[in-house]
Amino acid sequence: MRQSKLFGRTLREAPAEAQTPGHRLMLRAAIARPLAAGLYTWLPLGFRVQKKVEQIIREEQNRIGAQEMEMPVLTPAEIWKQTGRWEMLEPITFRTTDHNGREFMVSYTHEEFVHLHAMQELQTYKQLPQIVYHFQSKGRDETRPRAGLLRVREFVMKDAYSFDVDQAGLEKSYAAEYGAYERTFERMGLDAISVESDTGAMGGDVAHEFQVLTEVGEDRIAICSNCDYRANLEKATRHMEDERARADGVPAPSQIATPGTESIEALEASLKLPRDAFLKTLLFRDQSGKVVAVVLPGDRDVNEAKLRKALSTGEVKFASDADFAAAGAVRGYIGPVGLKTPVLVDAGVGGGGYIAGANKKDAHLRDVVLGRDFKGEPVDASDVREGDVCPKCKVGKLSIERGVEVGNIFAYGTYYSDKMRASFVAEDGTHKPFVGGSYGIGVGRSVQTIIETHHDDKGIVWPPQVAPFHVHVIALPVNDDEVRAKAEALVMELEKRDIEVLYDDRDETAGVKFADADLIGIPLRVTVSKRNLKENAVELKPRSASDTEMVPLAGAAARIADIVGSWPR
Repeated sequence: MRQSKLFGRTLREAPAEAQTPGHRLMLRAAIARPLAAGLYTWLPLGFRVQKKVEQIIREEQNRIGAQEMEMPVLTPAEIWKQTGRWEMLEPITFRTTDHNGREFMVSYTHEEFVHLHAMQELQTYKQLPQIVYHFQSKGRDETRPRAGLLRVREFVMKDAYSFDVDQAGLEKSYAAEYGAYERTFERMGLDAISVESDTGAMGGDVAHEFQVLTEVGEDRIAICSNCDYRANLEKATRHMEDERARADGVPAPSQIATPGTESIEALEASLKLPRDAFLKTLLFRDQSGKVVAVVLPGDRDVNEAKLRKALSTGEVKFASDADFAAAGAVRGYIGPVGLKTPVLVDAGVGGGGYIAGANKKDAHLRDVVLGRDFKGEPVDASDVREGDVCPKCKVGKLSIERGVEVGNIFAYGTYYSDKMRASFVAEDGTHKPFVGGSYGIGVGRSVQTIIETHHDDKGIVWPPQVAPFHVHVIALPVNDDEVRAKAEALVMELEKRDIEVLYDDRDETAGVKFADADLIGIPLRVTVSKRNLKENAVELKPRSASDTEMVPLAGAAARIADIVGSWPR
């Protein structure tokens, strides 16, 4: 590929809206360009990287026996409504109607539709297990797209789906995909770790994310200092001693005047007590309109993902003034005693002796006891913080790291089969539901995460296996007949050896060419210059090294082929 003909130009400075190092380099190196907020066009350099990432994914899926197919981007509403996800996903999906008024959704994911096809194509247990996958565009109506390709509104996902006869079979498929993911990210050059995660809108109870730890990530991961416990904060828990102490000896609640103290911080300052001496009661409305109160220790915040899970809803909002009035509560002074609404009690709430809102303005109650003065459904709805005790080993302390989720796997069992009546004929002749899982990798997010974790102050440093080209040949000066002839002959010889070459044939200075080579980040730079040709040699420089190597021109192609052949694939 002649660089003078490349569709895409490098930028000396990144646009002001670029938010992370990888975002800036992605724009400067002409990897992709924004079309609108959260919508990106792959330019040729980036497209080549994208396709190499896809091929790595494809090879690892094929290795475990998965079969590639393709389902449509536009999906009919009635199937989503059958599983209840039409309503659940409403806040984050793109929808349209055709000329006949039929409703469609731009695919968020494809669990419903692969089950529809399984019902048609997989009749008996003899055809199971099965794993199918495709690469397809997904639409997510993100309210705040950010950081280039890390959070966008349209992206290509590899999503795979497994179908098994029972839970034991699902566990085997899940393990196979888990191993495929480990190999996939290693081959991409990403140091991805698996963490326990919330299943969210996918259903089921078991899920893992593959996270790359980096400060630019928006996910937060709890990691134990002593064992292998790792979990997204949406899922993470903490070890708690049995704090639900007996209420023996705690007097009946008594009202205390607390004028103008509408927050835990104000109570802490006024009463000179630690935050965990108080109860924090919050009132929420779920997607169906149901109103619930959530009671937490005063030193903890609600974890919205856990709360959504507990309520089996896609969205929760703070309650309205009308909701407060109906529940018999007063803003700033809400407490669990006497509330006229369902109550959820976080697992961190102990037995008794708390101070809680009295549901009267300027008043709180002292000596409130769980079980005696109020009851509620026990849930895990609070956050996990740095320094909390690990729930697995009960010894280590949890640290909180930032990460980018590049892949996820879900074991949802019969979640979709039950709703869609998707079944097969079992060995005993009865109809049984498919037991399934889904497995996703965001291609664009993987590409930018590679950039985020593989760069220096000069530009991108692509892992060879995903680089847009293997070799960057630079002719200096290109208007010298001998230099141009020798450079082009070398390019032809390399391409005959199936080595991918970007040939810088532009009439630019050495400084511009070398700066662009460092910015684009192709693994091996080969310089054919007038000075080097006096020695009948060319200069080789790996992008990831500072040293150069002079090799005879006659053996340059063979030497370059040896270097390229030594790289991981």
